[in-house]
Parts: sequence; C-alpha cells; structure tokens
Amino acid sequence: MRDKKTSQVDFKESLDKISYILATETFGSLSLENKAVFTPFKKIEGKKVSDTVILLPILRAGLGLTKGFTDLYPEILTSHIGIYRDEESLKPVQYYFRFPKIEDKKEAKVIILDPMIATGGSVIFTIQYLLNMGIRKIKVVSLLCAPEGIEAIEKRFGKDEKKHLEIITCSLDEKLNEKGYIVPGLGDAGDRIFGT
Repeated sequence: MRDKKTSQVDFKESLDKISYILATETFGSLSLENKAVFTPFKKIEGKKVSDTVILLPILRAGLGLTKGFTDLYPEILTSHIGIYRDEESLKPVQYYFRFPKIEDKKEAKVIILDPMIATGGSVIFTIQYLLNMGIRKIKVVSLLCAPEGIEAIEKRFGKDEKKHLEIITCSLDEKLNEKGYIVPGLGDAGDRIFGT
C-alpha cells in the first residue's frame, strides 16, 4: 500500500483485507451474552454481542476501513462524521454529523475509523464531540499513525478520559513532514482509495 505505483484498485483491495484484521482485533473485547440456537437436531447455547456498537468513519477516508467491520458484524450501527483538515492551519473543520438514536450513550461503544492519524486533529475533534454527547467507551482504529498525532491525543485526553479510550493501529511511522503529512506514510489515503 505504501508503494506510490500501486493502483487505486489494488490499494482499495488491500485496505479491505486489512480492515478484516483490524475488525477482528477491535471486536475481540466486545461483551457477549448467551443465545439459544436451534440446530436441525437440538437446541444449543450460542453467543451474541450484547454491547451497543457504533461504527464512526471520519469521512471520507474512514469509509475505506468499513468493509471488514460491517462484513464481520452486519448488525453494527453506522454513524458518520465529516471533517477535513484545513491545509493552512492544519485544524479540523466539521461539515457533517449523523448519529443513531440510542437510549444509553454511556454504555455504547463507538469505533472511530480514520486510516491515517497525522496531527491527530480530526480524531481529537471527534473524540471530544463524542465525550460531549455522553459517550464514554471509544476506540480509534487506524492503518498508520505519526508519533506527533498519538502524542497530541494523549496530551489532550488525560488519565480520566484515557481509561475510556483505546487506539488500534498497524504502524507507528517516523514523523510528520513540514506540511503535516506522515513520513514515510502512503500519501493521501482518501485520494488513493477513491482515485481522486
């Protein structure tokens, strides 16, 4: 995926495959409850997810990580937040948000999808937005991160919020360059996913 010569089709296909691995890792901590299952021959006891789980891709690049999550857990609720990074200030700008109507927000588990955490601005904005709504169980799933982004998230959310927050990533890269891009990185994930 890092190779700049990789085609859009191969890039997207690779990201879809990686999304299954990330989903498996993320779903491993979900709570389960017993469920009666009737086979053709007898009743047995199975398991089902008991948590309210909400997938929250940060548009648009976050959509590239959804396949593994929705294929492995088709009942997952999906929300969307639209944020872009202002290229001058590198600050996040929100333009869209939709969230499912749920009764108990404190018990809901929200999984934020953002393939690349560079400055951390979009993820910090999203986490704070969720905390302001009353969400207390948050996981951030990313393909790769810059150390500066992780440090910014950890600095912004102290011990109290950090106990409700987990970051799952495939790679911690070297650094950000002077333009705020991850090095070595893989370019703009959204552009490479959608061929723009």
